[in-house]
This record gives sequence, C-alpha cells and structure tokens, in this order.
Amino acid sequence: MEDQVLAARASSRQDQDGRGAIALPAKGAPFGQVALVMLAATLPILVSGGAFFVDGPNHLFRVTLWEMLLADDPVAQFFQAGDRLYPNLAIDVFASVLSKIVPPPVALTAFICVAVCAYILAAVWCRQARGERTDLPILLVILLAVYSEPLYWGLFNYILGLGVMFVALHRAIEQHKAPSSGFVVSQALILGAMCLTSIFPVMLYVCFCCGMVTVAACDDWRARRFAESAKLLRSHWLSALMVGVLLLVMEPGQSGPTEWHLITKVTGVFSVGKTTNLSLEYGLSALVLGVVGLLVWRRGLNAGRHEMAGLLAGGLLFIVMPKDLMSVGAADRRLVPAIVTIAVIYLRGPSPQAVGADRAVSALLIAIVALKAGLLIYLWSPLKQIDATYEAIAKQIPANAIVLLVPQVEEVRPGAVERAWRFARLVRALQPVPAAEAHVFVEHPHLLLRHLAGRNVLPTQVFLNFWAKRAPALPQLPDPATSETLADVAAELAWLPRDVTVFVVSHVELDEALVPDLAVRKITEVGSVRLYSATRIGDLLKWPES
Repeated sequence: MEDQVLAARASSRQDQDGRGAIALPAKGAPFGQVALVMLAATLPILVSGGAFFVDGPNHLFRVTLWEMLLADDPVAQFFQAGDRLYPNLAIDVFASVLSKIVPPPVALTAFICVAVCAYILAAVWCRQARGERTDLPILLVILLAVYSEPLYWGLFNYILGLGVMFVALHRAIEQHKAPSSGFVVSQALILGAMCLTSIFPVMLYVCFCCGMVTVAACDDWRARRFAESAKLLRSHWLSALMVGVLLLVMEPGQSGPTEWHLITKVTGVFSVGKTTNLSLEYGLSALVLGVVGLLVWRRGLNAGRHEMAGLLAGGLLFIVMPKDLMSVGAADRRLVPAIVTIAVIYLRGPSPQAVGADRAVSALLIAIVALKAGLLIYLWSPLKQIDATYEAIAKQIPANAIVLLVPQVEEVRPGAVERAWRFARLVRALQPVPAAEAHVFVEHPHLLLRHLAGRNVLPTQVFLNFWAKRAPALPQLPDPATSETLADVAAELAWLPRDVTVFVVSHVELDEALVPDLAVRKITEVGSVRLYSATRIGDLLKWPES
C-alpha cells in the first residue's frame, strides 16, 4: 500500500516545467544494508573515541571545561563563561546533558556517532520521501561522503547540521509543490536549530533557495507576474527573520584574514571520501566522484528545474567561497561532500535492467571502503603510541600550568608529492608508520588536550571564542601547536611574555639556537616527546596589530 501511495505521489508531481519525473515505486532502503553502513560509519569513531579526528580532543576539552564552569569548579580559574548564543552549540548542549550520566569522553563519542548516523539517515529518508529506492551503491556513496574532510577535521556540528539541512531542503521543495499552512513556522524553527548547530549548512540552504527563487523569477518575468517567486519568499519570511535575529545576537565568532586559493580550490573538489593527508586519497576521491557521475549518467536525476538550480547554486557557492573565511579554515572544501550528497539524494533508484552494472559499482565502492578502512588502521596506529606518550607527559605537568605544544615539524613542510613518496617507501618496505612521521599523513595538533581535559591548566591551543573564554586578566600567549615549520615554532615562541613560565610539550629539541632569548629546562622525556619549562629572559617585542 505504501509503495502505491509513494508511486502515485511521484507521478502527481509532474508539471509543465518537468519537475518530478516518474520514479520507480519505492520499496525503501533495505534495513540490513542501512544498518551495516551505519555500523561501518560508527566503528572507527567508537574505536578511537573521536580522538584521532583533528579537532576531536579540542571538543573534549571544551565539553569538560563547560561542565566545570557550570559546576562553578574553582579549578577553571583560567576561564570564564560567556553570555551570548553561538553557532556550534549542539555539541555543548548534547554533551552537557549526556555528561550527567556518562563521562564526557563517552558523551562526545555518542554525539559524533549521532551526527554521522543523522547525516546518513537524513539522506536515505529524503530519497524515500521522494519515492526513490536507496540501493547499496547509493548507501556506500553516502558513507564515503560523510567520511570526508569535514569529519577528518572534526567538524561534528557541521555534519549534524547537514543532516538537518537535507531534511529542510526536502521540505522547502515539497512546500513549493504542495503548500502547507504550518510550513512557515516549522521551517523557521528548523532553520533556527540549524543556525545554532553550524552556520555553513545555513549558507548552503540559502544558496539553494536562491537558485529556486531565480527559476521562479524567470518564470514570473516571462508570464509578467510575480506569483511563483512571491510564494517562495512568503514561505520563508519567518525563516529569514529567525536567522537574521540569531546572527545579530550570536557571538560573532572568529575574526581574521579571508583568503582565496586556486590550487586548494581545485584539490578541494576531491575532498569527498578523504580522511587523511595521504595523497593517495585524492585518487580514491576521484573514483568516488567518477562513480557518482556514472550513476547520474546511467540513472539520471529525479529533479526538476528548481532543484537543479538549487544544486547549481550550491556549486557556485563552492567556487566563490574563500579557502579561509575570517580565519575559518577549509571553508570551501567542506561544501563539496554536502553538494555531492544532495546530488545523490536526487539520483533515480536502480533499474531492473542494470543489475550487473550495479553489482560492479557496488564491488568497486566496497573495495574503496575496505581500502580506506585499512588506511585508517595503518595511519592511526602510530597515534596510539603518541597518545600514550602524551598521557605519561601530562602526569608531569603541575596544576596552574600554562601549557604549549610544539608539534613534530621539519625545516620545510612536506608537500603532496613528498608525502606520497614517503608512504610508498613505507609500504614497499612493509614498515609501520613511525610515530615521528605520523603528522605527515594525519594531523594531530590537539591530541594532547585529551589528557589535559578536566585539569586546572591552560593549554593555549584550545579553541575558545564562544561561551567558554579565557579570563581577561591573562596575558596574550603564543600558540605554536599549528606551526608547520621550525621557523613557525621560533616565531611563535618569540612572543612569550617576560616573567611568564610555561610548560612546553615539544616534539623537537628546544635550545638557544631556536629561540635565543628563551631559557628552557628539560623536565622529562618520553620517547621522542620532551617536557620543558620555559621563561623569557629578554624583552618582549610589541605584539603585531591583528
């Protein structure tokens, strides 16, 4: 019965502009396949606790700190609570509530799993609601889309926000075809929740709606009327008001340079399914995009002009989006997996005449997933050793300490070709990745925070610009954690204020040759990681104007 209703709904959506071509009757996504894909998506998160995603430990420190601030814990002396709403609120609210019954690391892991599963389920639900069956190739493409650079960088709020956005886009399209009286209010509430989760899904949603409005405005121009575009605008006036008000009252977030780079724009196209720094993953991403192109060519898209215009508007947003938006990195690269997923949502279901081709595509995608799983195991293995080293080092850091991290860096940052050669040499020699070279393939600048969470210390690398802020009485402190070369480390440490003693967890030898006016004393050494106390003995230059 449900199949007949969905098929009838799909056929009734045909109109004069070609919207909603007839789809095969939807039988739903096979439950077993969906369950297996979600299990495959959550296993790496459960095994690692989210610690091996770049910003995962940073989130853990903030979640734990927020719990301390709520409890008025005196050990949070370096920080104070803010008083304004902010984007990326979802992870703090979710983890704070769940931390009442489980430890914060477990709460954070649960949130990451929820975000990833919500992304997958939202895409599957949208296809089902459009009357399209979701088979294994499509499920695997969605899995690889969620395991892309946004997950690698630890943008968990953004991933959850995308799941909400997929549902919001489907509702907007359905509202245009069959208006509902409750849409204006309910969509405004969804957009408000999305805005408090992550601002980038809101940008994508706005661009998609602008594409729809453009098509409607063109139709109105030819018909010498203002009906279609006016209907779209009326259905979103409250959503626009909601987002506008939130943007006015929310914490503005980061401020800094905005930069647009052509090379990273080109490589950003191949960010789908890329979860490490390994150059080989660009090839895997190209294969995934090739599979999506093949499926589009063979099956076609069940999308009318409004949906296609929205999809093209999303692609235009990727083109114009800078690499760094007010110092927010990877602003453009994070958009590509979402745009690919929207295209996959519009894909027609499988055809009975193409069973052999679909099996071949499934086999290729399964091989890519298996290869990626092997790469993650191989490249994450040295991080376990580094994590254990940090745990031992952290025990030697006293309370009330200011902590700096000097990462493993070289004279020159290895480029993509150099990373590929290093990986090839390791694989050819059947050698594991040395801990000293783990940073070449998987960045881990915040892994130390995992063992400083809940302690009365101030790591300068922790990202704090929302509700949890540094106390205003603290001096401006350097942060060498994201340095890429030895010169970057020296430049950061050169700004250490005088008469401020810090504890430096360093992967490189600190001596007078690196920073001549810095007095350092080695406290302990575990493996290749050293703990120093450092104090400036010369005068501090004036901080550059930001």
